[in-house]
Amino acid sequence: MIQPLLLANLSRSEQFHQLAGGFGQVVIDRVADGWSPYLLVLKFRHLSHCRQRTSIIAEMHDAAEGAYTRLLFRIWKHPRANSVRSLRPVWVLIADVPGSGSRQLPIRDLLPNDGLHLQGVVAMPPGSRLREPLDEHLAQAGDRYCPRGGPLVALHATPITSDVAYVNSYNFKSLRRGRAELDDVLILPRPVSDLESRPCPATDPWRTLVRAVQ
Repeated sequence: MIQPLLLANLSRSEQFHQLAGGFGQVVIDRVADGWSPYLLVLKFRHLSHCRQRTSIIAEMHDAAEGAYTRLLFRIWKHPRANSVRSLRPVWVLIADVPGSGSRQLPIRDLLPNDGLHLQGVVAMPPGSRLREPLDEHLAQAGDRYCPRGGPLVALHATPITSDVAYVNSYNFKSLRRGRAELDDVLILPRPVSDLESRPCPATDPWRTLVRAVQ
């Protein structure tokens, strides 16, 4: 776990490196234990009723958590059982917008929320009820995770066949470049202590942000 006092003694670039590494280590440790890593991208309809960026991010996080919960019940019949608590999939997502290569993207992908979306690394546990790889599952049944009329319109997964740590670090480029805030990061599953009530937003960048995934 990253301690705020330790971060305060680091340069800005070192702070981002430590935070990104701390978030990604949750996935990296599981991949080392035989879990399957993916790059996950979540796209949303235009949230015109949310005028403030913080409100848009909050709605995106809620929708992502809803999709995660639906997937969780597809993976395990009783996902809250103690026997599979440590085998829940892990998502480490952060808000991002298209970078310099955005000119190559379809215009329809740039318009909703000025291109703002969620993406990140995920780790899928072995031995679950989900027989096909996550990318194939979402390609075939992705609509079931996007309720009609809801903000989430698509989920796309790509297997990570290279260095997971590098992919995680690259995903955090939006934080490093000032396009995202620390509170834009979403880690699922939430700690058991958070199931009854949501945590308060971070008030400064030095609070302990990396929570143990139980």
